[in-house]
Amino acid sequence: MSSHDSYNDPEPRVRPRALTVICVLAIVFGTLGLLAGCLGLISQLASSAIRQAIVSGQAGAGGQASAAQMEIVSKTMEIAAKYNLVMVPLSILKILVEGALLIGAIMTLQYKPSGRSLLANALLAAVVLESIQFVPYFMIQRETQAVTAQLMTQIMTAQQGANAPPVPFDMSAMMSGMATATLVFGVCWLVVKIVLYILGMRYLASPRVMALFSSAADSGR
Repeated sequence: MSSHDSYNDPEPRVRPRALTVICVLAIVFGTLGLLAGCLGLISQLASSAIRQAIVSGQAGAGGQASAAQMEIVSKTMEIAAKYNLVMVPLSILKILVEGALLIGAIMTLQYKPSGRSLLANALLAAVVLESIQFVPYFMIQRETQAVTAQLMTQIMTAQQGANAPPVPFDMSAMMSGMATATLVFGVCWLVVKIVLYILGMRYLASPRVMALFSSAADSGR
């Protein structure tokens, strides 16, 4: 090969490590979020059928404990159904956003400028959606734990019998502690994801990445 030909060869593109990390994280979050969104939407749309099936399965059981267990299921489903008007649209949006994250990350790894734009917009949409979605999720969880704490005490008392000693711990206090720990973890995880998404958006808009995809578009002409 002549030296003239070697000068005409395009320089191989070296993908920045940070870009690879962002795309891999977007693929992981997008895949997990897509599965969670699909499962959540199915459970929300089929909540009545699920509730009926569980109650029917418990119909043959007798006693106060069984009645309390059925009431837990019934109350939990009622709480979830109460928020369906908000959660169903949010779940549909989540599926769309997580799908865009997944597709945008794959296209970005292929040096497609449209993929970089799609990924950046999907990250922005994910920040907004995750922040909004956290509020009804927390409200559902708080109401569910309150109902569960109340009825679990009845179940434990019924199972121990009328002459048994009282329950050695406060179920309400335990459930309240669990709710607080869950809230703290949820907030921390939300903050971590938002920070990662914002850092990803800033990096995708950096001059180095813009130049990389600009040269990729020029070489693809």
